[in-house]
Parts: sequence; C-alpha cells; structure tokens
Amino acid sequence: ASLGDKAPAVAAQFARELGLDLPALPWHAHRDRLVAVATALGLLTGTLGKMARDLSLMMQTEVGEVAEPSGPGRGGSSTMPHKRNPVGCAAVLTVAVRVPPLVATMLAGMVQEHERALGGWQAEWDTLPQIVTLAAGALRQLGDVAAGLEVDAARMRANLDLTHGLILGEAAMLALGGRIGRLEAHHVVEAASRRAVEQGVTLRVALAATIAANPAHAGLLDDVELDRLSDPAHYAGQAAAFADAAVAAWQALRAV
Repeated sequence: ASLGDKAPAVAAQFARELGLDLPALPWHAHRDRLVAVATALGLLTGTLGKMARDLSLMMQTEVGEVAEPSGPGRGGSSTMPHKRNPVGCAAVLTVAVRVPPLVATMLAGMVQEHERALGGWQAEWDTLPQIVTLAAGALRQLGDVAAGLEVDAARMRANLDLTHGLILGEAAMLALGGRIGRLEAHHVVEAASRRAVEQGVTLRVALAATIAANPAHAGLLDDVELDRLSDPAHYAGQAAAFADAAVAAWQALRAV
C-alpha cells in the first residue's frame, strides 16, 4: 500500500535482482514454496542415506565388497589399524537422521493464522538454513565416497557362491518348469536343494543327481545347461537394463 501504483513494478524488479520468481500472492502466511524446498531436500537426504546405508553394510568385514576411498586420517581405527571405517557414510547417515524432524518443523509451521502469523514463520529462520546446510554436506560427502569407491568384484562373486548355488534355485525351477510344469519343477528343485544341504554339495551336483534318480526326468538338463543355470551372471534379470536407464537419465539431466 505504501508504494501505491508502483508496487507491482517494485516487486517485479526485486524478484529480478534476487533471481527468484515473483509470487502471485504475498508470502507472509503462504509457506508452500519454502516448504517445497525443505521437503525436496528431505527427499534428497533420504536417498543419500539409503545409498550410504547400503555402502556401509557392504563395507562390513564379513561382506567386504566395497570400500570408501582411503587417505591420511580418513576412516582409520584407533584400536584396529587394519580397519577402514565408513566415515563418509556415517556423516551422510547422521544427516539422514537429523533432517526429517527439521522438515517436519517446516510442515508444522504451515498452519499460520490470517495474513501475518506469530511463531510459525519465525520457526523457519533457524530450521531451513540447517536443512540446506546439512543436505549440502551430505551431498558432498557421498559425492567424495562415490568418486573414490573401491569395488572388490572377486569378493562379490565369492559371496554369491556362499550358498553353493542354492540362490539360483529359481532359475533351475523356471528352466524345468517349461518342460515338466512349474509345480513338478518346484518339487524337483526342492528335493535337490535338500540333497545339496545334507550332502554338502553344490546345487548343480545335487540337481543332476536328483534328475538322474528319476527315469521320467532323464535328459531334462544336460551338462551345458546345468553349468549355465549355475552361473549367477546368467540370472541377473533386468539389472543391466536398469543400470543403463539410470545412467541415461542422469546424462539427460546433465545435458539440460
């Protein structure tokens, strides 16, 4: 009101100076856009936290499939010199725990009275900067982790072989199902799995023996097919296609 007819032009110029869109309505009790920023950053930190959680679990000694990048003063243990701790992941996971309650504060502050509320938007003053700072820190930490991530493919393959092929029971069942029906195939693979555990052999060996023991199943799977069904690389589903799609989506975003 104090600017009279010049108010719209002043507001437009002010928005241009700040590089922001000009809102259609006054902002004081209209918090949607600020909360949209907060919730978007909350989603970001949740995604980063998911990645950090999986990487930290894959770094466990018993798994040992990946490792964060090493460096002086990064991830060493005061009691176990050989150990490399997931310090980057720890920082990201800390943020993933802290940000959701802060986003909840922003959401709670949306319920403001009339045209200029008391307490609601003041609660944002400290909250939104924390969300932005924490999200930026988490993004930088995980970016550093991803850039120098060490992957142990041999350990991954060794972990796949821990069950001696039992994890590929579905692949064998589906291969047999096309020839003797899914239910009968399930019975055959189930019996072979029990045999593998009891005798301490691989599923491939047990499956060959189980099939050979039933004259009605003779010749169902030859050695070549048994070898193929015993290789995890031949039963990865759409993993490669999903990875390619994710990379393509990322490249498309970078091109914008």
